[in-house]
Amino acid sequence: MQIRLQTDQLRAVLDSHGAELVSLQNSTGKELLWSAGTQWPRHAPILFPIIGRLVDDVLHHDGRDYPMTQHGFARDCDFTVLEATDNRARFLLKNTAATEAMYPFPFSLEASWSLDGSSLNLNFRLTNTGKEPLPASLGWHPAFHWDPAPGWRILFDEQETDHIRRVNANVQLTAATDPTPVRDKILPLTEEVFARGAIIFESLRSRTIRYISPTGPVLDLAFAGFPQFTVWKQKGANFVCLEPWAGLPVQESYRGEVLTKPGQMLLQPDESHRFSCILTSHR
Repeated sequence: MQIRLQTDQLRAVLDSHGAELVSLQNSTGKELLWSAGTQWPRHAPILFPIIGRLVDDVLHHDGRDYPMTQHGFARDCDFTVLEATDNRARFLLKNTAATEAMYPFPFSLEASWSLDGSSLNLNFRLTNTGKEPLPASLGWHPAFHWDPAPGWRILFDEQETDHIRRVNANVQLTAATDPTPVRDKILPLTEEVFARGAIIFESLRSRTIRYISPTGPVLDLAFAGFPQFTVWKQKGANFVCLEPWAGLPVQESYRGEVLTKPGQMLLQPDESHRFSCILTSHR
């Protein structure tokens, strides 16, 4: 089921499959999102309950093994539509027998979208509805138009740390760090800067980033509740992903119990965490 939201400055299309944003157009009708082409067949998936890929695609808990594919299952699930109006939509995903075969934990994940002028607001609420701690990571993975012309860049609102993290070919976190390619709060967006894959900021100071084209600002992305941030593009593709994360991929050597996996949230019974993103179009 698709839901259309609209103001006089922004138009968005959401799909209940994955609660995914599949179109975002500015006031001139220009499409800002990637087209989900053959190089990467998605637009802006929600990553839950893991980010990246587990070693051998297996989650270990309480002596049992559970198959879990890359970035978890939320992006491939049908969410329940709780609300749909001209400028607001709410979606809900809860544990089912199908999710428990991959992830044996009760949970509730609500994704709420709204338009306000030239801004798209996204709010998540993750709740542990079970009786034991809930291990989880949550990320948003939107892909925006980019082309090879020089001048594309990201401007951070704070000076970031002098190192970044990387993942291996299996999207698992490597032990080593790399020097940051950010200089004076600016990350140039070129094929060369992504030659070694995604750029992961393990502890981001900035709470807003600006996405800038050769002709000026395109988008501002503000977020709260997400400690990490990642920038990624597929080689040769005309998009860049700007990804707020709450959690990190598994370390490439980790094969242990999911409850003790480093770099994730651990919600206690009845505990909820909230997260938000505000995406503002400049044209």
